[in-house]
Amino acid sequence: MRRRFLNRSKLENAAVVSAILIFALLVANVIAFISSRNRLPPETRLGDLDVSGLTVEEAIGATVRSLQQPVTLRYLDQRIELEPAAIGFRLNEPVARLQLEAVIAKQQGLDKLPAFILRRNDAPASIPLPYQYSEPQLQGMLAELAERYNREARPPAPDLSSGTVTPGQDGAVLNLAEASQAILAAMQSSNLRTVDLPVDIVPLGVRGVRSLEAAVLERLRPFTERTGNLAGVFIKDLSSGEELAINGDVAFSGAGWLKLGLILEAYRANTLPIAPALRDRLEVVSARGGPAEVNELLRELGNGDSQLGADRVNVTLQKLGLRNTFLAQPLGLNVMPPTTVTPANARGDIAADPDPNAQSTVADIGILLEMIEQCRNGAGGMILAFDGAFSAEKCDEMLAVIAKNGVSGLIEAGSGSAVVFHRQAWDERNHGDAALVRSPKGNYVVAVMLHGQGQLDWTETSPLISDIARLTYGFFNEEMPPAPPPLTGAPPP
Repeated sequence: MRRRFLNRSKLENAAVVSAILIFALLVANVIAFISSRNRLPPETRLGDLDVSGLTVEEAIGATVRSLQQPVTLRYLDQRIELEPAAIGFRLNEPVARLQLEAVIAKQQGLDKLPAFILRRNDAPASIPLPYQYSEPQLQGMLAELAERYNREARPPAPDLSSGTVTPGQDGAVLNLAEASQAILAAMQSSNLRTVDLPVDIVPLGVRGVRSLEAAVLERLRPFTERTGNLAGVFIKDLSSGEELAINGDVAFSGAGWLKLGLILEAYRANTLPIAPALRDRLEVVSARGGPAEVNELLRELGNGDSQLGADRVNVTLQKLGLRNTFLAQPLGLNVMPPTTVTPANARGDIAADPDPNAQSTVADIGILLEMIEQCRNGAGGMILAFDGAFSAEKCDEMLAVIAKNGVSGLIEAGSGSAVVFHRQAWDERNHGDAALVRSPKGNYVVAVMLHGQGQLDWTETSPLISDIARLTYGFFNEEMPPAPPPLTGAPPP
């Protein structure tokens, strides 16, 4: 009986001790609960700052201190430190105080004691940061940044006088609306205070070859400012398709350029392989052929009738949309050719007294060269317009024939290391050249025609033509070829 009594006493003592400990723990939690009722509960955030366990004033102080740190702005490779005060950014303390006090008030009831004892927070408080700022100051600051760091797209700028090219650069434009939102977001953050400003990049090619116009016109000015003189220039970027045309649709004398039409018609009318005798005649016409060689080729194209050959050349050119390019009759005849009216020679505002027998424009001849290059790559209008008559192989061979023209001193001489396929056209009052240029950093076509009131001098006109080629090469390749010596005499017709 005594042992049973002792065991009961031990159990009773243990129960009493446990009760005392539980009571003490409860009292301690009640005291802690009462003392913490003026502090923010666990998992309380003001903005992104953890303010758990702080009083309202402590939370406001901590938030103000975190928001006083500068924000780093990055405009591409530029870094700018922006003080919050510069845009009037600050915590809206009265609103923040009310919001924080409301959170504390919710935890003061005794019904919150069980959750406190269990260290459970069923409703963590996440308070959006109340802030104030000056919109005019923010927009003014952004306008200053844009003025300081924005830049226009600048294409390469070749300079004939210095023989150098100022490299092109992409443009950069600050996106003001997106930048404003990004800066305000960083100002509200206690730790993510770096902003990569949204900058729209404007490719330098947006302005393209048209940016050459001022330099080309300046180079032409000594020639064109003389009464009766006229110049036509056509430049086309074969990658972007952008064109620069100066008097591009003015009719000029173009017997030499019509040789390209004869080569075109010969390949349209014949299948590969071209007969060796015909190929030889084409190469002669391309390189140095005069009226006799041209007329012999026309007779072959017309099955013995040179006029029919000329007509077939014209039909082919017209089908390609080259409405301003024609050969009215064989060369060297002592009769007036029939009148051929085109959009170019019907203009009443400007005229270059074109040969009534053989005419073209710088735009027409440039586009013809472009179409041959497109055809060589298996695409373009020639393949579409002539349903099987042209192929990449044919057009590649056509360019090989055109390449037999070895004249230098014009576009080829001003095109640096480029591969150039060109054909000159000239008479006493008209000096011109047109070329397909494959340069290291871009393919393009250039056509130039100079018309004079009187007889032209190759020592003046050949440097002008080669300088326009140099400007174009410099634009595409960002280096200027050296100036070639002028021609001292006329090239082959």
